[in-house]
Parts: sequence; C-alpha cells; structure tokens
Amino acid sequence: MTILADTSSRLLAALERGESLPARWYTDPGITELEISHVFRKSWNYIGPLSQLSAVGDYVTGYAGRVPVAVVRNDKGLAGFVNVCRHRRHEVLKGRGNAKSLQCGYHAWTYDLEGGLKRVPRSQSEPRFNLADFPLLPIRAEALGPFVFVNLDAGAPSAKSLYGPVLDLIAASGVDLDTLVHYSREEWQSGANWKTMLENYLECYHCAVAHPGFNAAIDVRPDVYTLKTHGHFSSQSGQVRPAALEGKSKIELYDVAGAVTQSQYHFLWPNVTININPGFPNLSIDVWTPHGPNATHGFSEQFFGPGVSEDFAKSLVAFNKQVAAEDDALTDSVQRGLLGGIPDTGRFLTNSEHLVIHFQKMIVEAVSADS
Repeated sequence: MTILADTSSRLLAALERGESLPARWYTDPGITELEISHVFRKSWNYIGPLSQLSAVGDYVTGYAGRVPVAVVRNDKGLAGFVNVCRHRRHEVLKGRGNAKSLQCGYHAWTYDLEGGLKRVPRSQSEPRFNLADFPLLPIRAEALGPFVFVNLDAGAPSAKSLYGPVLDLIAASGVDLDTLVHYSREEWQSGANWKTMLENYLECYHCAVAHPGFNAAIDVRPDVYTLKTHGHFSSQSGQVRPAALEGKSKIELYDVAGAVTQSQYHFLWPNVTININPGFPNLSIDVWTPHGPNATHGFSEQFFGPGVSEDFAKSLVAFNKQVAAEDDALTDSVQRGLLGGIPDTGRFLTNSEHLVIHFQKMIVEAVSADS
C-alpha cells in the first residue's frame, strides 16, 4: 500500500502537533492486516512466565501475529517453534504442560524436544520421504527476567536490548522479580480496536474522571504522576495517597500498605503492559491482540510475592478488574465514535498524552516500512 508510504511523513507531522491518527486507522481491516504483518510478526510477543518452563519437556503455547507458536524447555535451554505440524498444519501442542515428545493429535507425527521429526506412521512405504526434511520451524525465544518472549523476525534486536532497563525500574518499586509466583491467568475480549485500548492505557489524564477507586489509591495529579518514554517501552509511575495508607479513603480499597509504595505501569512495544500496584508485592501482565479492526482479544496474568494472603490476592484482582471494566466502557464508546468517522481526527494534549503520541508514531513508522 504505497499510500501509507506517501502519507507517513504527513501523518508524523500531524502527530507531532497533537493531531490523532485518522479514524480509518482503527476501523479498516486493511490497516489491521498491515499491523499483523509489519508490527506483530516483527516484534517480541510475550508467551508466558519462565517459571512454567523450568523442567525439561515443559512447554507454553500462544500466538505471534496469528502464527501459532510454542516454547519448549529441552536439554539445551529454551527452544521456540512455529507450533504447526509439517503435515496438514494442525497445531501440535495445546495450552501449557510437559511432554517427553511433541506429537500432533491429527495423524501422530511426532517431534523431539528440539523440533526434529522422529516418527510418521506409514512413512516407511512412502517413496522419497525423509524425516529430516520436515522439522518444526524454529523461531527466536528469549527470557527477559521471569518473562518469556518469542519473535518471528530472525533479524530483530534482542528483547533485552529493547526492554532490559524496565527490569531495573521494576526492582526499584519493591518487587523482587526472582521471587514472583504465578497466581492466575484469564482470557478476555473487548469491542474496541487494540490501539484504542492501549492509547487509553498510555495516559492517566482520564483517571481522576473515570476511575474513582484508582484515583483514591494513587495520586494522579500531573505534577506528581510521571510519564516517560524509553524507546521501545514507556513507563508511568505514581505514589500511593496518604489517605489510602491511613485507611481514610472515602472509597473502599484493597490494603495498599506494604513493601510496594510506588505504582508502576509499563508498556512494552507493541502490546504488552506490566502493572504494579501499591501494597504486598504484586505484578500483572496484560497482552492485547487485534481480533479484526473492531475487537481485541487478550489475556491477563497475575503474580505475587511469596506468602501472599488469599484475601489480599482476591481484593487486588477485583480492584484490577474494576479498573479494567471502567476502561472497557470508555474504549468501547471511543470505538463507536471512530466507526462513525466524524470527526475524522481528534486532538491530544501533548503534555498529558505524549506516550499516546509516541505509540502512534511507532505504529505509523512500522506499517509504512516497506509497504
């Protein structure tokens, strides 16, 4: 689509002025297809926690730009594969678990933990058939702290080089990444474009208006709530409100008193967010994936430090879900406005929504590349 290449400089200049992307960037299936090929298939995609890949044979599965993928622990370390059988392209592995070999459930083609094809029923009578010609296709898999990512692009920079400093920021919050314990995983869906949802995440301009509980827990005033870009990731940080610490909030909250006194909300390009709330050591991850232009599928994983009480865990998860429900109401409404197409563009505040502008610039640059 040369039109994108022709207009990318104009769009970038408009974004610099605070103008938003045109409405069609959130509603056009053609744009979504460009994002799948130019963003998700060329970036690092979070696949799961390293703790679930500790023993030989452990595996986790997921998707990267619609491509089924899997990461397996073998004798040599982590190995990433396209999770598609070389026979009829059935997915080989499902979910997460442990296996001594990787067997497709369609015709029992069987691979070893390094992806080599080892057994094919009836292949002995097939002329010119060589098992070695049909291994699982390898992809890159990397651990970033306790998190595992995959990338279909063999030439992409490493995950550590793009996101590494976020680990130091998280450590400064009072969360020890090495001790986190996986608590839950939940899938979700929403009726808004994935960018609509992430742009909402990337600013707290709306927090005082739309999130009464969050606003009661976290000081969101612009002079104390910080927003910073770091290349391929960005960060927001706020302090817990004294009234919340003293139990004097007018809104019922979870227990915000604990080792973590600083909230942190990190975005890792293109679609991963990491959230830390005040209180007992905690961290959650959300992954946001386009499901066509007007819907988003994703999953959320919750982690806690060792020794968390079930009461605290349940109350914090409920707090996060309440904030998410409030955000979904906002972004669903925005998507309906975008589908109407009038007005075609919006106007951002460059001092309060600069993380959104940075994200939109990355989108334009990515989908315009080689298009």
